[in-house]
Formats: sequence, structure tokens, C-alpha cells
Amino acid sequence: MHLLENDLSERCIAARLAYHLQWEFIGEDDVRVDVEYSRLGAAVKRLETLPPDCIRRKKRPGDPAVLPDIIVHKRGEAGPNVLVIELKKTTNPEGQNCDGQRLRAFREELDYEFAALIECETRSFHEKAIRVVDWLAD
Repeated sequence: MHLLENDLSERCIAARLAYHLQWEFIGEDDVRVDVEYSRLGAAVKRLETLPPDCIRRKKRPGDPAVLPDIIVHKRGEAGPNVLVIELKKTTNPEGQNCDGQRLRAFREELDYEFAALIECETRSFHEKAIRVVDWLAD
């Protein structure tokens, strides 16, 4: 709760969530939980169908490279890609629209089996919570 109560960065919250999530995959063959993992094998991970305003690396226009908040996968080009997670704090002024578009693109372009949008309640005078607000699966 300390991370939420003190409105720490999404990256910090994602790292802690990934740490706890990794325990759910102990014993799975080479399945790992990574934070901001930007590679597809040796190449940079890219999503070609994102609109320009949903590309996070806005300093390099036209570069659709992506950094998912958390992924569950087997490292390397072959995968499998199990789960991609985008986190959004309630104190973040950006809406969730681009996060949803990124999650759909991850599933369509990079064959992630599941995708989740997780909201972290960090606003003052609100009960702190982490909740799944969107879950994508077949």
C-alpha cells in the first residue's frame, strides 16, 4: 500500500506487481515476468497499427517501438507470449484509451494470449486499490 499511498511512479508499482506475479509462474518452463521489456528476440518490439498519439516514444516520430509495463512470456523470438499488462494510475492525466489500443495491438500483432489493463487508485481521499478494468482473451 505504501506505493499507492505515496503516489509512486507507474514503473515502481509495475516492478513490484511483476515481482509478486512471477511467483505464480514458478515451475513453468522458462516463463518469465518482465517490466518494460522492449525486445522481440534481438529486435526492438514494435506495434505497427498504433495511432501516432498512442506511441510513447514521442521524441522519435514514426517510431512505433513499445515498452509494455509488464509481460509474461518466454524470452526470445518464438515465445510464447502469455500476458501483457498496462498499468494506469488514477492520478495520471492521460486517459486509458491508448492503453486499450496498445493491448489490442499486442494481442493482434505479437500474439499475446491475454492482455489486461490494471488501474491503480492513488488519489488522495480514496481507498487504495489495484483492479483489473479490462481483460482481453479469446
